[in-house]
Amino acid sequence: MEYFVNLPNDQFLRPGKWAKEMESLGWHGVCASDHFWVTHSYPHVFVAATEMACNTEKVKLTTSFCNNLFRSPVEFCQAAFSLQQASNGRFEAGLGAGWLEEELVAAGLEYPQPKERITRYIEALKISREILKKQRCHFDGEFYKISLERVLNSPLYGSPPLVGSAGGPRALKEVSSLVDRVEINSTARATRGGKINLEIMATIDEDEIKAQIDLVKNVRPDIPVSMFLLVAVGEGKEVTKIKNSLRGGYLGNFMGPPEKVTENLASLERLGIERIQLTEFFPGSHNLLSERLTGMNFN
Repeated sequence: MEYFVNLPNDQFLRPGKWAKEMESLGWHGVCASDHFWVTHSYPHVFVAATEMACNTEKVKLTTSFCNNLFRSPVEFCQAAFSLQQASNGRFEAGLGAGWLEEELVAAGLEYPQPKERITRYIEALKISREILKKQRCHFDGEFYKISLERVLNSPLYGSPPLVGSAGGPRALKEVSSLVDRVEINSTARATRGGKINLEIMATIDEDEIKAQIDLVKNVRPDIPVSMFLLVAVGEGKEVTKIKNSLRGGYLGNFMGPPEKVTENLASLERLGIERIQLTEFFPGSHNLLSERLTGMNFN
């Protein structure tokens, strides 16, 4: 099992130094998310990822995930080639559909309905795959019309793997055929309305996660499968309150005392998950998991 950690809110001003610290602790990978803000203002995803690349030597690096509603797939690929170069071949190019309505509307951008968001995302993945693999693309779709004969500055370290994030049945089926790795978004149904809905999140059960994995494997039996998880680790009242808000739902298994969360994370391997991306739902969760997870999985 691989464990990746996503840049937490309290480290937004020092992504490079944070990534170096995570590498020294033995995490397999570090991630940068793509938002204008959620509860905090975010650093630009490509700048943060570049800082991470330039301050580390061995740890894997990914964008988790570039927001397709913010960016052209051509820009995404341009950045992916640059980050592959900056990281000496350690970068994995993660592209997501986008989900948070508030930040898009506030920035004067369109927030499409779910069906359109997924269609735009699938088209963007097709374009990105073509550019990353062949360094050219001619595409005439519903939302994108691309005529790109050649991308300059061919990467010395080859093209980075393309990683997609999905949760719904249509997205899982179509994304799996286009990417080098699929990350199951465990909270996808709870964010479909444009914000995190804890009431819906509480209804997600293990059978739903299994069904998501099965959909991917039915399309591509050999594709690597990751999973996105929100984690709240600790034994204080704040963590207990977050866990209780999920009313015993499956995703509450990843909230609570560190030893129990560690045990539940390890159990995902039997479902076919071989990488977990850990995003803090409560500050300090990465630190509380670090000794247990890195001690089990690293040399």
